[in-house]
Amino acid sequence: MLYPELRELLKLKTTVTYGNLQFDKSSNRTQGDYASLFHGLGVEFETVRPYVVGDDVRYIDWRVTARIGKPQVKTFRAESDRNVLLVIDANAYMRFGTRVTFKSIQAAKVAALLCWKSMQQQDRVGGLVFGDIPNGIQYFKPTKTDESILQLLKTLCNTKTCNHAPVPLVAALKQLQPVVTPQSLIFIISDFSLQPINELEKAILNLRQKCKIVLLPVHDPADRDIPDIGQILFSDGQQQELLNTNNRRARKIYNNLWQNYVTALQQLAKKINAPLLWIETTLDPAKSLFSKTGSILKWKN
Repeated sequence: MLYPELRELLKLKTTVTYGNLQFDKSSNRTQGDYASLFHGLGVEFETVRPYVVGDDVRYIDWRVTARIGKPQVKTFRAESDRNVLLVIDANAYMRFGTRVTFKSIQAAKVAALLCWKSMQQQDRVGGLVFGDIPNGIQYFKPTKTDESILQLLKTLCNTKTCNHAPVPLVAALKQLQPVVTPQSLIFIISDFSLQPINELEKAILNLRQKCKIVLLPVHDPADRDIPDIGQILFSDGQQQELLNTNNRRARKIYNNLWQNYVTALQQLAKKINAPLLWIETTLDPAKSLFSKTGSILKWKN
């Protein structure tokens, strides 16, 4: 299956509705506490009150405590009408995979799960799809209706190739900049290939000034390692390159490029203070995102 199927994306709603998805908490400081994205970012400061036994000491307001002379803790209330935006890479290069599924399909499943989870949290949901689709970029205004999500998911399931040049992630983020509202939560779902890191950093920082951002790089095992299977012809649809996988040095160079890519994304995430969640094509996306038995992956050299 080269393209996502709408019925499969719609079925994921029941997985969320039945409450089978639970957030993992990661101790990895680079990634941040992914669980807090829904449980923590949906609240805002309200006031302070006296500390009582059992309160979480992390919420002690030390400045007020010092002024009053008795421990005081911050209290919070739920935010209302938060916008959740999904920025989804639908370029032709996402239709790649060597095991289980394609990046494009995995990206669509992750997007669907986040859509349904956000709706369950009473958030407004919208997004921006860019790549091999009509007009190159399509924006969906955040709403609280299933109809809006349905249109976004239908766009991801588009099977008509448009044969235009790849749309850069930077261009998509620049188009999002004028319409995004403060305190929005933005998930960027892409393989982040062909993106100059310095330009990407600048575009994300412009959004990061008023929004919370999560990076979700989608990858296939063959992105990091190629088995010894002889000559392989690579093509981006225009140019071709022949790689001899019997050559150990060539395989090492290929893996080094992957490691450089991982390091660049990790440094970017740290610099913009954004969680970094790796999505592999071989893993159940629901478990990768939410399950206690799933894992929030950090690649190790």
